[in-house]
Amino acid sequence: MPIQVVCNNGVMEEADEVANLLAAHRQAVAMVERLGRRWMGAEGPDATQIGRRLDSVMAEEAIARRRAAAAPVADVVEMKMKAAYFRRLLGNGWCEIDDDDLRALLGSFTKLQS
Repeated sequence: MPIQVVCNNGVMEEADEVANLLAAHRQAVAMVERLGRRWMGAEGPDATQIGRRLDSVMAEEAIARRRAAAAPVADVVEMKMKAAYFRRLLGNGWCEIDDDDLRALLGSFTKLQS
């Protein structure tokens, strides 16, 4: 499966390594947290506008999470990196992990060539 082009910091770049995809997801989670804090303190039309942006950013986070989960691993080091990252996500409650994300994650591990 070819890796899709992802956007981080507004610049398009090829994300061909698991580390790049995990970093893109971390940035998406951070953006959701920032907008969520702003939305909680906003009132009136600002809250509506921030809420719409938050919905969009949450959708982008879900896409980044799915890409990171489904990305094929090249070696045991990348497999351990992905496993540790998703373990932290689950353990710290940083974001919701869907069943499909877990299936994609485990499926990427089974495709590792020995």
